[in-house]
Amino acid sequence: MGIHAWRQTQTMSVVENFAFESMDILNPRLNSRGDGDGIFRMEFPLMQWIFAWFYKWFGADLTIARILTFLISILSILGFYRLLRMYRQSELTASIGTWCFAWSPVLFYYSVNPLPDNLALCFGVWSLAFLKGHQQQGSTNSLIAFALFLALATAVKLPFVVFGAGYLPIFFQKIIQKEWKIGFKHAGLILITMLPTLTWYAWVIPQWKNTALIGGIGAETAFDYRSAVYNIWGVLHSILPELLINYGSVLFFLVGITVFLQSKDKVAPYMMELCVLAFTLLFYLYEVNMIGLAHDYYLFPFLPLIFLLITAGVKRVLNHHQPWFKYVGIFGLVILPFTAYLRADGRWRPMGNEKSLLLHKDELRNLVPNEALVVVGNDPSTQIYLYHLGKKGWTFEQNWLTAAQLQDHIEHGAKFLYSNTEFVRTEQSLNQFLGEPIFDKDGIAVYPLQSPSGF
Repeated sequence: MGIHAWRQTQTMSVVENFAFESMDILNPRLNSRGDGDGIFRMEFPLMQWIFAWFYKWFGADLTIARILTFLISILSILGFYRLLRMYRQSELTASIGTWCFAWSPVLFYYSVNPLPDNLALCFGVWSLAFLKGHQQQGSTNSLIAFALFLALATAVKLPFVVFGAGYLPIFFQKIIQKEWKIGFKHAGLILITMLPTLTWYAWVIPQWKNTALIGGIGAETAFDYRSAVYNIWGVLHSILPELLINYGSVLFFLVGITVFLQSKDKVAPYMMELCVLAFTLLFYLYEVNMIGLAHDYYLFPFLPLIFLLITAGVKRVLNHHQPWFKYVGIFGLVILPFTAYLRADGRWRPMGNEKSLLLHKDELRNLVPNEALVVVGNDPSTQIYLYHLGKKGWTFEQNWLTAAQLQDHIEHGAKFLYSNTEFVRTEQSLNQFLGEPIFDKDGIAVYPLQSPSGF
């Protein structure tokens, strides 16, 4: 419930359908399917499939999904600690930097909310840790581990492929040093490891219907520069300090940028990080208007880079020669849990039509047989209502339901209509299909569906 309930209920619908219909990982299913099979392939549903096994073993209890999501977040935090240690930071510095990372409000909020982006971030952070290890030590095992975690991160969420850009400077350095053989051998290992992931997307992307997601700025008839500037400014002045960084860490972030700019050699030692940043920025600009200011989880690839800077800033602040500056830094570290909680707390609250739905959820679920196909609206998400109702069928939005459509749904097996709009009650052309409501409370009504007289 709350913000991004759309994506979360879609994720959990796939989990439940794996657990109680088919565990075929290649065929994730949604509830919004009409009378079809509901198969809908996007990212590789590894997280949903793993969660489904626990649902099969222990039952469909959302607490299980929340605990598993939290464990993924813990692994992300441990991965960031490992990444900092790969930069040869002391245990204390790495621990403090990891503390800051753990209290990123966006990570804090999603740490118990089931989105595949959580698992992608986890794999992505670990991939960077192994890549840094390979850069430092030249270990082939670290390179293979990097490739494996990069493949998993990309499979679970495609944008994380940008982390692969971190290998480019290492590859070109080998070429410049005339180590052609080892350079191409390592690049080949990465490509072979990535092959299953690339094969998945080559198969499923042609099936996607979201042209804005696939085409980015190219999907817009005329690129909306005004919206792009508005979205970029919103990210910089609001989302970045409030949700990605945490107000308590803003000082460290600014000092970290200063530390980087003051370094004598700003580029050469950090080509790996700068390449990842460049490709992440290109991805963001490509999808800037689709991401907007709502889809904050699409900004997850920025988190490791942001908190590398923050860790550099923490180190400088806590070692500053001015005692008052140290105390300001300590105060910032202490308030991180509180500022993260205050920023995220309101996001867990039900919004809009969700309130009535959740209030009567159990009654609405048990009102009709589980196997009965239903029509639901208004639900622009196509996911939220059917997930909470535990039903399959059709959805509509903005009162876009005609008599012909409703008749077609009935012909294909629809037995009940769940409505949260007066339109259904007042639209004369629909009345011939509706029986007397069997539920009518707080703006939600449930009607048995019937063929019109003479049909």
